[in-house]
Amino acid sequence: MKVMKFVLVVLGLLVVFSGQSVFAHHAMEYIELESYTTSPQGGKLFHLHYDYFVQDKNDPTQDHWELTPGIGYGIVDRLMIDVHTHFAKFGAAHDVTGNSAYSTLGPPPFIEAFAVALQYRITESKQLPVDLAGIIEYECPMLRSKVLLDGGSVLVGKLVVSKDFGVHSNVCANVICGVDGGDLVLEWGIGGKTPLTDDPNGAAAGIEILGDKDGAMKIIPGIYFPINENAIMKVGIAVGNENSDYLKSSVSLMYRF
Repeated sequence: MKVMKFVLVVLGLLVVFSGQSVFAHHAMEYIELESYTTSPQGGKLFHLHYDYFVQDKNDPTQDHWELTPGIGYGIVDRLMIDVHTHFAKFGAAHDVTGNSAYSTLGPPPFIEAFAVALQYRITESKQLPVDLAGIIEYECPMLRSKVLLDGGSVLVGKLVVSKDFGVHSNVCANVICGVDGGDLVLEWGIGGKTPLTDDPNGAAAGIEILGDKDGAMKIIPGIYFPINENAIMKVGIAVGNENSDYLKSSVSLMYRF
């Protein structure tokens, strides 16, 4: 409840203090899929994500949540850097130390990891039928994550394939490859979104399907609510198969300044 109150407070502040510049509707437009658009040179994008994971519907000790604040900055017109951190709370089942003090509720919330990513828009639609972007991301676990969760460093490369249709309608695909600790990461995703009304700048709906090399798969329907010209709110619920999380709920806020 405290986390949700914090999210609502931040949402209120965004509405009150928003400026007059035009919000980039396609900037990070999906809930989990990486999108093609980057911030323009000198442009800044604040994002805040709250995710609640239910890994096993019969075992609440495997639940956990993450609060992820971050900021993107346009280095040049087609190159953006993004920096974010994960503040998380894990159930007792995630604790690899077997500490009896955590046997019921798990360890207190802590900063799990710090991450930095670079995204470059490789092509423009004038050159190809689709737009291509590349992302390289490095995530470094904090000491407490290493001790309690056996967390390791993550280094991945991501290919983004995107195509716009009309005004604010889009389809997108991701291919992700890298290493997580000593494990190979190979993931994919595809999705689409479109406005819900005749107003192309109004609320939109989307769906994402994501999977990995181990057979995990999840479907994420989402709704995207423009708050004003600078801010947008995204809400979605992911439903996974037997190799994935059972459920995941997501609330995100994006604010350009």
